[in-house]
Amino acid sequence: EMTSSLVGSEMCIRDSTTEKCIGCNRCIAACPVLNANHVVEREDETQYIHVDASKCIACGSCLDACEHNAREFLDDTQQFVEDLKRGQPISVLYAPALMANYPSEYKNILGALKQMGVRHLYSVGFGADITTWAYIRYIQENNFQGGIAQPCPAIVGYIENVLPELLPKLMPVHSPLMCAAIYVKKYLGIGDKLAFLGPCIAKKAEIRDPNTNGLVTYNVTFDHLLRYLRQNNIHGQPVEEELPSGLGAFYPMPGGLKENVRWFCGEQVFVQQSEGEKSVYRTLRSYAKRVKGGKSLPFLLDVLNCERGCIDGPAVEESKRGSDDMLYAIQQQKASRHGAGRGAWSKRKSPQARLKLLNKTFSKLNFQDFVRRYTDRSMENMVLQPNEDQLREIFRRLGKTTRESQIINCGACGYATCQEMATAIFNGCNNPN
Repeated sequence: EMTSSLVGSEMCIRDSTTEKCIGCNRCIAACPVLNANHVVEREDETQYIHVDASKCIACGSCLDACEHNAREFLDDTQQFVEDLKRGQPISVLYAPALMANYPSEYKNILGALKQMGVRHLYSVGFGADITTWAYIRYIQENNFQGGIAQPCPAIVGYIENVLPELLPKLMPVHSPLMCAAIYVKKYLGIGDKLAFLGPCIAKKAEIRDPNTNGLVTYNVTFDHLLRYLRQNNIHGQPVEEELPSGLGAFYPMPGGLKENVRWFCGEQVFVQQSEGEKSVYRTLRSYAKRVKGGKSLPFLLDVLNCERGCIDGPAVEESKRGSDDMLYAIQQQKASRHGAGRGAWSKRKSPQARLKLLNKTFSKLNFQDFVRRYTDRSMENMVLQPNEDQLREIFRRLGKTTRESQIINCGACGYATCQEMATAIFNGCNNPN
């Protein structure tokens, strides 16, 4: 059986052309996984850096770091389009980040999908509302402290591959995408193939994971879909969402899940928050030590791979990357939704009253339908550590024969320390040259 890391990453990021890679090591420096990049020597003794699909968690850090366009991400947009043309019944689950990235266009984009033959269009924001309900229910019924939020597949991949000691802390509830897919399939009786439209390249790893049971077939990204619509001059009339969502629509912004939890549990609830490739994996490593040490833990740890949340994911169009406009757009939508909020979304009610109404809203759902399982994949992704003799021999081959030369730690090789470089060599990911 293929693992999610093999299946997902093989299709998420690849070396687009080894000729463009000049071996600058920026991808190595950006990557949170030591053995996900392999330095390969060309015949002329220059080097290029190859992404190892079996180790990659599809976080997209290398795509941001590479200035030479030597890597690209893959999704299922082409297959999605071809299957629609063949008359396959397909419905789309679209990320609420669509509203933030295209606040004045998203309804027309949905209309264009309808014109292409998509049958139903459902916001994953509704699935996020189910995730919030299931998270709070599980935490309260099991007195489960310190759970780690799991909507981000790069985070899940990192824990499964690198930090398996945190698997017992990963919330055993499906992501908003999968909660929406389960609801659409089981409770609405939709038999279509499902496509996810979003800003994330790692979602392909999630939909290929055996633990998500093939609920979703295609990962279609904003970047590739919008390019296709423009190239083929496809326009659509505005279309409204079929499943209105509550505050789950704001999961894609940094701390969005935290806001949802505190909306129903009160401001006093401590939800720790961390996002961004530069810090979130350091946070997780520190958190693992905290859990192991038996220290006090938060109500929940809200973590996302992308520094600006899903609204600025790696599959967002380049013209929109890094813009503050998306943040302002989603804040305006949030203010509007708060102002018109009724029931569980009403500002006038207490958190306790809101939670009671949320539970009532989803009272007919079977919690077990939304339970997620994980797989410890660390054995196949393990970084082997050299012993002192082996380390000494690698340093000798590097010409680092003094203690001072072994702790220069300049980072030019891409690794944080000379010892990390030696460890990479020991694992066959790099070479002394």
